[in-house]
Parts: sequence; structure tokens; C-alpha cells
Amino acid sequence: MPDSRSPIYVNHILEPTYNFTKEHFLPYLLEINIAHATMLARQKILKIADTEKIIKANQAILANGYGKKYDPVFEDLFFMIEEDLKKEIGEELVGNMHIAFSRNDMDATMYRMVSREKLLHFLTLLIELKKVLLCLAKEHELTIMPAYTHNQQAQPTTFAHYLLAVDCSLERDLERGISLLKRINESPMGAAALGTSGFPIDRQFMATQLAFEKPMDNSYDSISAADYMLEIASVIKITLSTLSRFTHDLMFFATNEVDAIRLDESLVQTSSIMPQKRNPSSLEHTKSLISRTIGEVNTAFMMPHNAPFGDIVDIGDDIQPILINGFSHSYQIIELLTEILQHIEVNVDKLLTRCREGFSTVTELADVLVREYHLSFRDSHSIVRVLVRRLADAGKKIKDGSAALVNEIANEILGNQLILSEEHYKNAIDPYQFVMVRSVLGGPNPKETERQRIRSTQSLASFSKEVETYRQKFTSYKLLLRHNSYNMLSNNN
Repeated sequence: MPDSRSPIYVNHILEPTYNFTKEHFLPYLLEINIAHATMLARQKILKIADTEKIIKANQAILANGYGKKYDPVFEDLFFMIEEDLKKEIGEELVGNMHIAFSRNDMDATMYRMVSREKLLHFLTLLIELKKVLLCLAKEHELTIMPAYTHNQQAQPTTFAHYLLAVDCSLERDLERGISLLKRINESPMGAAALGTSGFPIDRQFMATQLAFEKPMDNSYDSISAADYMLEIASVIKITLSTLSRFTHDLMFFATNEVDAIRLDESLVQTSSIMPQKRNPSSLEHTKSLISRTIGEVNTAFMMPHNAPFGDIVDIGDDIQPILINGFSHSYQIIELLTEILQHIEVNVDKLLTRCREGFSTVTELADVLVREYHLSFRDSHSIVRVLVRRLADAGKKIKDGSAALVNEIANEILGNQLILSEEHYKNAIDPYQFVMVRSVLGGPNPKETERQRIRSTQSLASFSKEVETYRQKFTSYKLLLRHNSYNMLSNNN
């Protein structure tokens, strides 16, 4: 121990790190102590009676908490707890508790324990958001709306079809998260400083005790791996990118000019001077928080890229606040969007009118000329492009056109006589007809979007089951370590 520590070092680094570690990692540190002592007893490295004392002392702190403020005499929380345990059960027992044990593998393990639970909650919230999206999709299978490409009206679709596109992205986000959870859930314990131990420890037992799937295969990797941290940042960023694009659309839909959706009164703010204003502030704050959070987690990529393989603060204490804050802000974003969508009103009539008044249906008119009148698509495309230009130049809409006008344009362009019927023209420009004939796999036809929704619902049930299995696993091991370790020792020794 140094005679004294720099006050600057204490104020800027040691004390904030202590407070952060105590707030976020204390239970996991103690759980690791308990599991490690249990393993040492099972391997006959420690006596059962001594191990029971160690377990009781750690369980007492787990039950009662640890309220001490940082003491600069000690480097960190690890050593402060160790000192208090010495007063409780003696220096020899506490020293033996750390046979084949290092802060290196302990830190790496508790970081993974926290990360897996944070990620699990992240996935749980995504599941709830997807449930709301799928309910909205079912409600709006026949809500015709214009879809946009390059911020211009493109073709009619349905609100369900649009929501299911967002849902597909979120499904991939869930897949990435579940896959990452499996990679996180491997135990570094037993790596010690980096080269394991000369004692006959049981790494698999330690992994099982702490609800990990298995020990990490290489002990050097166990204490130096940082790629899973970057994966966490990536999963957060990719998901928030999806939600940012969705939020951008919702803000566009909520404008007075578009008037496609209406937010609940509880989620808007008024102007201090303009009484008519319904500012979609909840969406604005969501969008802003997304930008801030993506910026925060981006900094995680700057931490390990120039750090050596080994235990080092770049992938230890210093990167943890970035990841934990990233999770915390992501929770807020997902919960806000879920709340907004649960109370959203969709202006069904306005969306349909906009499709009828614009030119978004003319792809189907071109298709009709190909299917029914055997023109090449390039010729039909040219005819319809001229039709749109003439109507637009005259300040008219597609509904103001006619089969006769199409036939006239065809004769001008091709020199051929086209006899498009008025019935074919009116059907072709009908937004409902446009949607109904697009029943190909993945299309907006209501029967097809219903198939998509059902498939997604079934997939979501599988995700929910897998997440619940992990939740039970992460809950059960805690109960065992906090209450039943003595019985386990007696039964196995």
C-alpha cells in the first residue's frame, strides 16, 4: 500500500470507479467469492468448515449491502471488502479464499455477468415492442397508405406492410442479441491472472455455479477478450439505427401536412405562444436520445483497438460505464417508442385519399398494358410516364385521366392503336386493387401480410421462450449461492 495517494488520482479515478463498481458489480463480486470458495471445498483445497465461514461472511454482505464510502487507503472495492472480511473471519481464511483466484478473472467474469443480464433486459423490451408492432399490423391490414422512395410517393402499400418491414429488422436485432448472449455466457473463472493455476480447480463447476454455459477455452483469452464488448456496442447501435429510421418516419407522418398519425395528448407538448400546436416532443426526445446513445457506444470502439492482449483498464473499468449507459439509454428509447405506439391513432381516410390523389398507382397501369394488351414494359412505361406528365402539368390527378387519353398517347408514341378499356383504367388506378393484386410472397396483399404477421408472432414466441429460459437460469443460480451453498457442500464432500 502506498503511504498516500494523489488526491487528483483519487478524485478523478479511484473514487468514481469505486462508486460505479459498488453500484453495478457488488453482488456479482460476492457471488463469485461464494462460488469459488465452494469449488475449493469440493476439490478438497479448503476445509468444509472454513468454506462455510467464508460463504456466510460473503452472504451477509449480499443480504445487508455495503454502504461504506471509498477509503483512499485501499485501491478499490475488492480490497476494501477483503479487509472487512478479514475482520469478520480472519486473515488466513480470506487469504485462502483467493487460492487460484485473481482480480483479473474475477473482473472479466463479473463484467460478463452484468452484461448478460443487461442484454437480457434489452431483448425483453424489444420483444414487448415487437408485440405492439404486430398488434398494430393486424389492426391495419387494410389501411392503404402511400409508400415512399427517395422521399417521394412510390406505390400504395398498407400500414401493416410498412410495420412488418420494421418488425423484420427488429427480428434480426433479436437474433443478433440472442446469438451474442450465448457468446457472452462463457466463464473466465479459473484463468486466474492469465495462466490458470497449479491447484486442481474445477472450471466447469465454477461455470455451472455462476450460470455460464461453459468455461472459456483459453485462459489468456479469458482475461483479455474485448470483442464481446464491441458486439454489445454493435447490437445497441444497429438496433437504435432501426429505431431511428422508424422514429424519423413517425415524425414525418405526424406533421400537419401529412397528418397520417396522431400522438396521444399525454405524449405531446404545446407552444408557449401558439395555442394550436401539438408538438410531437416524445418522438423528438426519442430521436435525440438515439443520436446521443449511438455517439456514446461508438466510443467503445476506441478503447480496445490499440490495447495489448491482457488485463488492462481499457477493456476493464474504463469501458464498463460506456456499455452500461448504452444499455440504460436504450431501455428508455424502447420503452418510449412502445408507449407511443400503444396509443397512436392512424388517419386511415387521409392515407387512402392521398393514394387516390397522387400518382402512386401508375405502376399497376403500366403492368396492365403489359399483362392485358401485350405491350413491352418499356413501351408501357413510356406511355404512362407521358400520361403523368400531362396530367401534372395541367394540375390534375391520376383520377382525372382516362383510358381515352392513354390510348391517344400510345398512338403518338408507338403509332399503334391501343384500345385500353375504361374499366381496366379505373381498376388499375384504384389503390385497393394495387394492393390486392400484389399477393406474391412478401407483398402487401392482406392475406400475405397476415401470413407474415403469423410467422413473426410464432418466431417471437420462440424468442420469448429462450429469453425466459435465460432469465430463470440467471435467477436460480443467485438463490442457490445466497441460500443453499452449505447443503451443496455437504452433499458433495
